[in-house]
Amino acid sequence: MKKRTDYLIIGNSAAGLAAAESIRKNDKKGQINVCSSESHFNYSKPLITYYLAGKLGIEKLYSKDRNFYTENNISLNLNSEIVDVSTEEKTATTVDGVEIKFNKLLVASGGKPIIPDIRIKVEKSADSESINKEIINERNTKEADKARRSRTDFSIGAAENLKKSLPGLNGVFTFTTLDEAAALKKYIEDNKINSASILGGGLIGLKTAEALLELKIKVNIIELEDRILSASFDSTASEMITRKIEDSGSRIFTGSTIDEIYVRAGKITSFSLRSGKRIPCGLLVVAVGVSPNTEMLKNAGIRLENGILVDKEMKTSNDNIYAAGDAVKSCDILTGKEKNIAIWPLAVKQGSVAGSNMSGGKASYNGGFFMNSVEILDIPVISIGLSNLEEGTTDGIKIYRDYNPDRNQYRKVIVRDDRIIGAILAGSIERAGIYSGLVSNQIDISGIEKNIVREDFGIIQLPADYRKHLIVGEIIEV
Repeated sequence: MKKRTDYLIIGNSAAGLAAAESIRKNDKKGQINVCSSESHFNYSKPLITYYLAGKLGIEKLYSKDRNFYTENNISLNLNSEIVDVSTEEKTATTVDGVEIKFNKLLVASGGKPIIPDIRIKVEKSADSESINKEIINERNTKEADKARRSRTDFSIGAAENLKKSLPGLNGVFTFTTLDEAAALKKYIEDNKINSASILGGGLIGLKTAEALLELKIKVNIIELEDRILSASFDSTASEMITRKIEDSGSRIFTGSTIDEIYVRAGKITSFSLRSGKRIPCGLLVVAVGVSPNTEMLKNAGIRLENGILVDKEMKTSNDNIYAAGDAVKSCDILTGKEKNIAIWPLAVKQGSVAGSNMSGGKASYNGGFFMNSVEILDIPVISIGLSNLEEGTTDGIKIYRDYNPDRNQYRKVIVRDDRIIGAILAGSIERAGIYSGLVSNQIDISGIEKNIVREDFGIIQLPADYRKHLIVGEIIEV
């Protein structure tokens, strides 16, 4: 089967939808086809944590009204994954073999979960309850492990690692899409899960923990680094979250990973850590990270480098193909380097720029910076920009801190050449927008540095020339 369209968009999330809107502003009649590998017409991915936690119903997740596609004359194709792109023929092929010929293509395919190569062992005998009791009661010694193995026969399954086995393995999930969140939610309810394990202590892992802890499910977090959230938060912020998680009765294993997963009747029963410690497990969420989803471009001849390389117009190395969102590498304005900055607001900006340029407009994307947030057991934490820098690691860096452990409040601001390049706010995050604006606009703060981490720091302390341009609410100039 063959189709033809003026504009083909791969991906139905932030970047893809922003691009479709931008195209329609410039071109009222051109055909727009959106292909999505997912089954939902659209939703806000940052909100799936709150859906899993039961705070939001599924109808509250949608980022566009159901009429968005018909009102903008957009053809939406769900469950229609693009698996191949030909730049010479200007065609894209779906998983079902449908060939779509395009004039302009936007790749807004997002990211895909990283699945580590963990060995799976299938338990041939002994019921999982007795095995779990043995794991709990036995000391972690070679003799105990030998005795346990003598009571349980193991064999490596036909699919001998997690990458191959995940689609049919009960009790093991990833957590990056609404479909995955819905499947995880159903599994928890059907199996009355009261404890779970999470492989990965980064943002995805902690977002998962945020939802599970809200459901009163105790968690084990397994993190390869020496602390959780090591990529986005410093040791103080990480320790605040760690202490709160452990006070709830959950556990964190740092400097470790899962070596083997044990399965019985197609369902996870336990896993062993690198240390040899074996932990009972009825639910495991794999959350070690995501990588740019560029599989469909493997034969397209487009420049890739751990992501799709684009220019300021969001154009790839092919004049007819653009890219935006989590699949691309773009400029980090704080380092000047090309990075994969996978956050929702930047995906919207990139998609809007790409859509404008695809349809005859003129727009430019000049870059952005990292912003990440998570809330664990009523402690919200936000990181902005180069939040992990410390004095002595980079020339010209000044660090300002205010830490109140009794109130679980922490503020850290990183300054270079009298300009803020990073910040961490924990416990009290109301002024995150002010700090983000100072970073984005690279405002000289040389006259207000002494106030920068004060609890009452706010608009009134900002430089006058900057303050007069800020808007509070909709129309009130400060």
